[in-house]
Amino acid sequence: MVSCIKGASQMRLALQVLIGVALIWWYLFWFIQPISTAVLWIHKVDKCISQDFLGTRGSTWLLQVFPFMVVTILSYCAIALKRRMKPSTRKEVTGKPRVSIWSQPLITRSPLGMLSFGDIVFLVLNVSLIIWYITKMSVDQSSLIDASNLKKGAHSRAAQKLENTGIYFGKAALIPLALLWIPVSRASPFLRLIGVPFERAVKYHTWLALICICILVFHGFLMFTYFFYIHHPKELLSWANSGIAVFPGIIALGAALLMLLTALETVRRNHFNIFYFTHHLYLVFLLFFLFHCVSQTVFVVTPILLFFLDRFIRMIQSRTSVDILSTRVLQSGAIELKFAKPEDVEYHALSFMYILVPSVSQFEWHPFSVASSPLDHTNQICIYIKPLGGYTKDIHDTLIETKQNQEVGKLKCPFGFKLHLEGPYGDESNFYLRYDSLVLIAGGIGVTPFLAILQDILYRHKLHLAQNLPSSVHLILCVRHAKDLSILDTINPCDILPNYTDAVKITIQAYVTSRDLVTDVEMNSGHGDPAVISYEHFSATYLNEPPKQFNCDGPPLEVVRKMSSMSGAGNVKWIAATFCSSFTGYIVLIGIFNITGTYTELMNYGRAMVYCVILFLAVVGCGGPVLLLWTFISRRRNPPKSNQVQISQPSPVEQSEATSNEIALQSMEHNGTSWVGNVTFGRRPDWKELFDDMTKQYADKKVGILVSGSSKMQEDVAAECVRKRLSNSRTDGCNVAFSYHSVSFEL
Repeated sequence: MVSCIKGASQMRLALQVLIGVALIWWYLFWFIQPISTAVLWIHKVDKCISQDFLGTRGSTWLLQVFPFMVVTILSYCAIALKRRMKPSTRKEVTGKPRVSIWSQPLITRSPLGMLSFGDIVFLVLNVSLIIWYITKMSVDQSSLIDASNLKKGAHSRAAQKLENTGIYFGKAALIPLALLWIPVSRASPFLRLIGVPFERAVKYHTWLALICICILVFHGFLMFTYFFYIHHPKELLSWANSGIAVFPGIIALGAALLMLLTALETVRRNHFNIFYFTHHLYLVFLLFFLFHCVSQTVFVVTPILLFFLDRFIRMIQSRTSVDILSTRVLQSGAIELKFAKPEDVEYHALSFMYILVPSVSQFEWHPFSVASSPLDHTNQICIYIKPLGGYTKDIHDTLIETKQNQEVGKLKCPFGFKLHLEGPYGDESNFYLRYDSLVLIAGGIGVTPFLAILQDILYRHKLHLAQNLPSSVHLILCVRHAKDLSILDTINPCDILPNYTDAVKITIQAYVTSRDLVTDVEMNSGHGDPAVISYEHFSATYLNEPPKQFNCDGPPLEVVRKMSSMSGAGNVKWIAATFCSSFTGYIVLIGIFNITGTYTELMNYGRAMVYCVILFLAVVGCGGPVLLLWTFISRRRNPPKSNQVQISQPSPVEQSEATSNEIALQSMEHNGTSWVGNVTFGRRPDWKELFDDMTKQYADKKVGILVSGSSKMQEDVAAECVRKRLSNSRTDGCNVAFSYHSVSFEL
């Protein structure tokens, strides 16, 4: 068994090396294009590969299309191997503990946000490549123009240089344009393989889109200048039948600028619907980009195909209407929702779901963290929704209105409406298990993913699933009002692992910024600090209001509609087969389109429309049958009953455990919480003081710092991690390694 795991690990490492080589191969095309000797090699490749079937130069397929295809297929293979391997156990630290700087923050505050070493390398690599390509191509072409004889009737040398520079800006925009589709493919196999979290993927997409639009603005400005002063301005409105069509490029640039303006943080935070709907102008941008220069689509075909395949799978999964099993409204106003999942759906403690509530909105999808553990031996997933923004307030109001205005017992579910789900997505590595100790820092409802982590660690200790699990967990939670802490009491650790303190030390350190209860706490506190009270006493005194439980009428736990298992992050074999089928279909269709002579007979816009049809047929016509086969086999294995799925009944042991848990829960309601810690009122955490104390507490240990909160909280905590890391490198006395991880996801 050990040798098999070792062999799988070595094979996965080999696949990762090949993926790295394929990516270098893709970047190599843009690096060598401006080099004259490399151009001769490219021409030789073109002579060896027929263009009749592919419709473009063979070197372009070899250096642009093929690498992305290889990266995708190898990523699926590596993910499949990763799932077969046991989770890596933590190695005992010998000597001074260290942290990897690749994903750790180096710059905590900048116009681009928080930057790690990997972020800086990513930016420098792409920006440098773009500058190299534009500069080298423009300078070399300008030298050729200066050395050539100016023909009679030709434009001036300055005009020719202006035109060529504008063209090279347009071509350089293809670099970020090809890459920006990858981070927004929610189930991107490459990002899943390298473990890029959601917020970093969105950040990369933002950077690439910004770079792309800036280049396109320069491209448009140069070409506007060229046409306005050299040609007649009316040519800007021309739509050429072949080659480059100018007017569609103007429309595409306008759509890109509108998406950029509505994606600014001010608009995105305060008017999310405007941002959401205008961002669908990417379809307009893509269509008019094809009208503008359909011959350049080969540079972006694989990422676009992956993106639309991901969208197609998401559309199929989200069509399933999901029943809500139970609902609770906590004292804080947060809503607890539970829904059923099929047995073949895998999720992790840091997973999240995209949720649509049709009764609230037919279009708005919002991400919510999973608050349950996949090890709880149930087929239910739990999430929490706090009514903060317009969308979440509408969900809360709809629940209350439904409960007040509808007759109890007449509803099939608490809301009287269903959910539509996409996912689960998120980190699949369980990296938090690799640390000696964990410090979980959350703000408000950001504590949700940490509830899942706490349960996951407790279940792993109970089931003895791994060795060297974290021996201590320190949860620091900052909330505005005292009632916001009620979410912690939705979990009783003793229900999962009696006498859990013998296995893992879990400490709660809560901060309530509001001063509403400061006077009362000062009168009843037993601590030296008058603004501090033990969490046990606080929970029994101030969180004694039971949550409002809304149960379904009938037997929802026996017969319910579960979420679909057809997720882009689901069965790797089926998803990989769907991609291979779609990509093969695209090559065959584009080949038929070329060898029949249809391409040469059509006008520019006709070619673009045919390309759209081919893309649609590749995704739906070729990938769809594979998904249908996947659905058919899944239903054969889990036969439906009256169009619904039967949930397995609990075993006698599980029923006994459930009964004991109910008794323990009743005991907890009378005797207080099982969490240990304290609550501080009237102030926020002093991060410098906290990290100085933790440096002494976690000496000689590697500590995972996980943050789920506002951008300000993330920056403050990251700054302390950087300060301690620098102190650790300068002195021998500071021998603790704080490894920073952000688990927030903000659009």
